[in-house]
Order: sequence, then structure tokens, then C-alpha cells
Amino acid sequence: MTRTAHVLPTLVAHLLLLALGGAALAMPEAVLARVSHLAGPFETRDWLMRGFGAGMIALSLALWIDARRAEGQPVAGLLWLLGAGLTACFLLYAQQLSDWWIDDAGITFSYARSLAEGAGLTFHPGTPPTEGYSSTTWMATLAAAHSLGVDIPQAAKTIGLGLTVLTLWISITWVWRVTESALAMVLTVAAIGTAPTVVWATSGQEHALQALLLLLIAVAAHLRRWRLPVALLLSLLVWTRPETPLIVIAVFTAALYMTRVEEGRTRFWRNLILAALPFAAFAGLMAFRMQYFGDPFPNPYHAKTSASSFAGLVNPFGGGWRYVWGGLQDSGLILMLPLVMVVGARDSLPRRWVIFAALAGHIGFVVWAKGDWMGQYRFLMPVLPLIVLPAVMAIDHGFSLRSRAWLATLASVALFANTLTQVDKFDADPTTPLAVVSEIGQNFAKVAERMSIQSPLLAHHDAGAISYERSIGLVDLGGLVDRDVAKNMGNAEFLRPYIFEQKQPHFIFGARNFAAASGFLDGPELARDYVPLRFPNHPIMESDYSHIRRDAVQEATGITLTRDADGTLTEVIVTDLDP
Repeated sequence: MTRTAHVLPTLVAHLLLLALGGAALAMPEAVLARVSHLAGPFETRDWLMRGFGAGMIALSLALWIDARRAEGQPVAGLLWLLGAGLTACFLLYAQQLSDWWIDDAGITFSYARSLAEGAGLTFHPGTPPTEGYSSTTWMATLAAAHSLGVDIPQAAKTIGLGLTVLTLWISITWVWRVTESALAMVLTVAAIGTAPTVVWATSGQEHALQALLLLLIAVAAHLRRWRLPVALLLSLLVWTRPETPLIVIAVFTAALYMTRVEEGRTRFWRNLILAALPFAAFAGLMAFRMQYFGDPFPNPYHAKTSASSFAGLVNPFGGGWRYVWGGLQDSGLILMLPLVMVVGARDSLPRRWVIFAALAGHIGFVVWAKGDWMGQYRFLMPVLPLIVLPAVMAIDHGFSLRSRAWLATLASVALFANTLTQVDKFDADPTTPLAVVSEIGQNFAKVAERMSIQSPLLAHHDAGAISYERSIGLVDLGGLVDRDVAKNMGNAEFLRPYIFEQKQPHFIFGARNFAAASGFLDGPELARDYVPLRFPNHPIMESDYSHIRRDAVQEATGITLTRDADGTLTEVIVTDLDP
């Protein structure tokens, strides 16, 4: 084949990528109007199109870098430029969600605020200590940021994005050292930086930190003396996510198997440090919980695992497995999955089996927990590097130079485009925004103020923004900051007296989920003690349950009281909440 026949397809690819990338950066709305069918309006999707455009230009640059390297020319400076371009691509996608935080993150924010302000580990000063957060490390990090005068939500978003960028840079550095392919670097970012990573890096939660620690465990396993650094990282991960003990067991078992294969002996004592150090960290955490909270397990464990079952691990049609397969399909990574276990000759044995063990331990937790109800697969996001990196390296070792160049190029374009559409879909219907729950809490606080209700109390299943902003007292029907609700999530016989007699909230609001799914609101207590409360001019306040306690109702400006012929109060209508 002539040189022209080799060069022409590459030249055409350069022109197409540069033209598409340049147009996406310079005229994002025009390009979106011609080539996309999005869930949101074009004029609000500029950042997504710019992110896609940056990806296309980075892909063209990678083609040029690989061509120069094949000719023996220096490429070090261009690699830094490529890394900057890929970082810009990810951050442009993330900018689309700059105003969104998940409400659950607000729970951690509230504990971090209380700790930094000297109130201890409580969601609201003056209430008994309860562990409503899911990551001690993340909560302490945000408390430190607040102590330095930094806004907690902004700190959470900035740190999450920063940790994700670090994860991407470590990943592409590792990929370059193994493959010496710039296209493999682009494919790595395109695959790791898919919609789950974009969404959960910006969410305010700890998953970006979790992803970085899991990646560092895989990197540390590549070292000659790998057991101690892996054990230390697992210990830190124990304080970061509650499912880590499953990962520790999997890694320890894999280490025993590796020494059996390498030396013909199990070498229990040599590998014991992989279990001993994380176990010590776990025992310390449990001891602290017992001493401070009076419970060895956090509230989220009780609240979110009530429906979990080990039978789901062996049920391929169960919710957990559907969650995993759905995540791989929606992110586009299903095409790379068969390559995960294909390892080239230059791969070390510890790396392969530690990556597999960490991945297996985490997926085991996801399946056991039956996935998660939130959008864009937050439980899969932390292990995407563990799926992507072996797959990219397998492509390098398993295909010819020309084949893997075209495979990486086409796969990267598809993944960048899929990220655009998936983030657009999420942004059109985001999971429980912190701002929405904040507005709900503030609206009830305004009603309470109008009616001169002292120390108002709201029973609601979304606790984040309300507990962080402290606009109104809270009975958490989601159980995350209320241990009694968490431990009795499905027990209507316990919840009826607990809510209606012990707590007696002034307002009840929310959907028929979490504690409300038990049916405790179906008894006579709701109709006897409460009256429906409507906000016809506030669509955000529409819900399955919206009630106010009868004895708290007062005549007030902007509020209409409806009564039947006997004068019995039947409904409260809020028509105006403006000052």
C-alpha cells in the first residue's frame, strides 16, 4: 500500500475532528440545533457542546502525537498539552452541573458545619449525636474547609472536581507508560470521564475521593513492595466508605491466591498486613462510634440496607445486577468490558489480581445493596478506572498498531458523544437538588412564621438542605439523621406512636417512600391530628403528603382556611409567601 493510502485516511480524520471540535467550541448552539436531540433546551447546553468540542480537538492532537512518536520525534511537550486539553474537556462537561448538588450531600455538610463550629457531630446543634453521614474522611475534610472560612458546598464541589482531575492524570500517565499511545490516553479519559463521573464528581459527595483511593490501590499494587502501601490505602478507604471491608476481604484473598500461584505456598503471614491494618482502622472506627454515638453502625447502614439480601448476589435478574448492567450500558462501557481480563505480557501479576479483587469486592456490595435509586449510577462511578485501565491496556496489547488507532478513535468519539447526551438527560431531571429541598424547607419556615409557630418541626424524607441551612426543625423520614426511624424504616407499628405522639411535627411533607412506604400515614392519626396543606402557586410543593397539625393552624396573611358546614377545618391553602 502506498504512503498516500496510509496518510489520506488520517488526514481526513484530522480535518473532520478539527472541524467538528472547532464548530462545537465556537458555535455550540448552532451545532446542537443541527445534530442533537436533547432533553434540555439548546441555549442551556453550551458547556456540554464545548466539552465535546474539546474532546474532538484533543483526539486530533493525539493522532498527531502518535504519528510523531512513530517517526522518532520528541512529544513530551505535546503530551502536557494533550493532558491540559483532556482536563478542559472534563471540566467543561462538569460546568453544566455547576449549580447542582445532591441533597444527600447536605447531610454531610450539616455535620461538617456543626463540627467546625464546635457543636460536635450532630446534624443540628443541641440534638443528640447521631452518625447520619456515610464518609468520616469526607466529612472531616469539609469541616476543615469550613474552619478555614470556605463555603462548604463550594468546597465539596471544588475538591471533588480536583480529585477527579487528579484521578484522570494518574490514569493517563499510567496508560502512557504502558502503551506509549496518546490515543490510549484520550480513550482513557473518554471512558473514565463518562456521565457517572461528571455527575458524582460535582455532587458534593465523597465518591471522587473513593475513586482516587481505589485507583491508588491499583497503582500501589504495581510497586515491587506493594503490600504495605496497599494496606495503608485500604485503611484510609475504611474511613471513607462503609463497603470497604468487602474490598479488604477480596484483596486479602487475592493476595493469598497470588502467593500460592507464584511460590506454591499460601504465605498467610506475609499477606496478613493487607487485612490487619484495615481491620485495625475498622475496629478504631467502630470503637469511636460506640463511644460517641452509642451504635457501631451509622444511620445510613440501617436506613439503606433494610431491603438488601445476599440472595440477590446469585440472582442475575435481581435489582443489583440490573443496576450494574444498566450502568455499563448507559455509560457506553459495556463494549470495553470483555477486555478487562485480557492482560498483556508486561502487566505484573499483583496489579491484575488486586484490581480484579477491588472491583469484585465493590461490585459485590453494589449487587447486595440492589444498586441505588439516584440517577447516573453513583455506586459504579468509583470503580470506573478499575474497569477502564485494564481494558485500554488490553487494547494496546491485543491489536495491531493501525487497528487500535482506529478502535481508540472511534470509541473515544462515541464515548464523548454519549457523555454529552447522558449529562444532558440528567441535567433535565437531576436527582433531588439541594436547592429544591432548601426552597421546600424555607417555604414551611415562612408558613410557620406567618402562623407564629414556635420551634417549627417538619417531617420530611429529604434531610440535606434543611439540616444544613437549619431553616426549620426536622424529623427525617429517610432515617439518615434519625436513628429510630432508620432502624424501623418498615415498621408502621413503631412509627405511628413515634411520629404522632413522641415527635408531633407541625408539618408532614413528602412522597410515599422510605418510612412513609411502611404505611404508618394510613392510620387514623393523620386525619385526626392533621389537615391537608396546599401551595397552589408553588408547583415545587406538590407531594403525596402535605399536612399541617390542626392545633398549630392560625389565621394569617396570604393563607386561606377552608371549613365544612360544621366549621371543621378541612384544608389550609397558602396563596402568597412573599414578604
